[in-house]
Amino acid sequence: MEAPVSSSPVDRGPNAPASTTARHPDPVKSAWKAPLRELLRWCLPALILGLALRAALTWSMPYGYVQYDTSDYLTTVYHIIDKHEFYIHNKRSYLTPTLFAAAWLLPIPATITIAAAQHLMGLIATLVVGALVRLWFRFWRVAIIPVTVLFTSNPSVLWYEHTLMGEAQFLFFTLVMALAGTLFALRPTTKRLIWFIVSLLLVYGTRLESKTYVLFALLLVVWVLWKQWKQLAIGIGAVLVSYLAAFHVSGDRDVSSLVYASIIRFAPTTSASTPDIMPEMNRIREQARKHSVDYPTKTVRVSKYINHAVDAYATAHVQGKKKHAAEESRIVRGLCLETLKAEPEKVLMEPWVKFRLAIDAWSSYCWDKKSLWERQHGAFIGKEWMTTVLSRGLTGKAQTLEQIPEWIKEHHSSERVAWFTRYQRNWNKQLIHFRTADRPMQERRWVHDFFGGVGHWLYTFPGLPYFYILGFLGMFAAMLRPPHLRAVHFALVATVLGGLYVCSMVGVTNGRFRFVYEPFFLLYFFFLFDCVADFWKELRDRWVDSRACST
Repeated sequence: MEAPVSSSPVDRGPNAPASTTARHPDPVKSAWKAPLRELLRWCLPALILGLALRAALTWSMPYGYVQYDTSDYLTTVYHIIDKHEFYIHNKRSYLTPTLFAAAWLLPIPATITIAAAQHLMGLIATLVVGALVRLWFRFWRVAIIPVTVLFTSNPSVLWYEHTLMGEAQFLFFTLVMALAGTLFALRPTTKRLIWFIVSLLLVYGTRLESKTYVLFALLLVVWVLWKQWKQLAIGIGAVLVSYLAAFHVSGDRDVSSLVYASIIRFAPTTSASTPDIMPEMNRIREQARKHSVDYPTKTVRVSKYINHAVDAYATAHVQGKKKHAAEESRIVRGLCLETLKAEPEKVLMEPWVKFRLAIDAWSSYCWDKKSLWERQHGAFIGKEWMTTVLSRGLTGKAQTLEQIPEWIKEHHSSERVAWFTRYQRNWNKQLIHFRTADRPMQERRWVHDFFGGVGHWLYTFPGLPYFYILGFLGMFAAMLRPPHLRAVHFALVATVLGGLYVCSMVGVTNGRFRFVYEPFFLLYFFFLFDCVADFWKELRDRWVDSRACST
């Protein structure tokens, strides 16, 4: 591939200072050492603050938090230890469970090593965010300190880093992918394409939601390599092969029942695809409509009712495990499509409604007394093997089911992390303080695992915080300016908005699903002002030039 000349100092463009052989005997090393030193210098305030916050959190709670989803990731290490086989849970991808399993090779408890490793990832991610600011922004010296400080001190980022879940790694590798894509767009060499594909494989391995990132890769490769037909074919082939390979070894969860649970309120009373199942589905629909007609509610419970009904129907009509699963999927997807045809506007707007319903909620959970004691205890004993097989690796010593409560009480105290809970609450209050007008709701608002929120939140439809409004505007501004990175912003914005839409449609109503996208709202929030400043400077320069010409 021919590499276009870039004016970025990272790429050693024509505006970069010339290097001499005497001073720089290795030009390859000097090409990245100077930008890295500059990046470290400008990110130093954020790194110091980020390290202090992570150290304080680790001192308050030395052992990482075991959440009810943790067992999905630890199923892999359980199968390795107990069954001597490699297994990935059908709701998870391959990388995070594998990395968690690697923690069992160390002599330190996994609840400590995983949290520490994820905190280290958070500090490196701070540098990655700084690099994105350095490459994207014209006035990067103005923006880099506030952006990196706000990113590294975000309590939701810290919460997920200290929890045995996939979100921290999902965010880290998403940012790495965005940086790799930016560097590839600036200079599309074969080496940078390889690094970009590697970054895709890494982020694909963290969560199944990363499937949407294939859109970013395809749009970017097509835009950057357009009319370079040989290179374009290689690039598209590499993207598609990496996608197919990654999700061939990952889980394959069917989420259509969750989608149908969200839109069943709009479902028709008859079905052309599966008419015999509609009496039961109509009963479920009417139960859902009793709770709420205008808004989705209790979608987890409703999806379970749907699954039970579909399972009973499929059992009566088909035999064989594969045929049974295929029939279940066909039924629910058919019902979703028929609902879309019946009420297209309401169905297509449902993700926006769900996003708005949870806009005032924390995008992370809380470490209150109930979470640290009751829910963590339930996470340990919900899958007995979490204690009987994995307790030594998790906690540092073999435990029985009866000993787990005492261990939790000894190492997880809500009083010791009360400062962090206050920090989460105050952060969220400031984030949502400036927003459009709230409006009262006639029906009770339902948000899954809700923390935070506006006053009287149960019967209030929250306004949209201006932070997100300006973030959206910054995304659209980025697709127009600057020209040399338009491909990156077009591909990334399409993927962020598309991924957020899909997650909001599929997932339950809560703030967790916007977590990985919030750093991009932060970047584009500041990028909007960078574009305005750039536009103003351009107008001023034109005015000065016109005055000079007239005189």
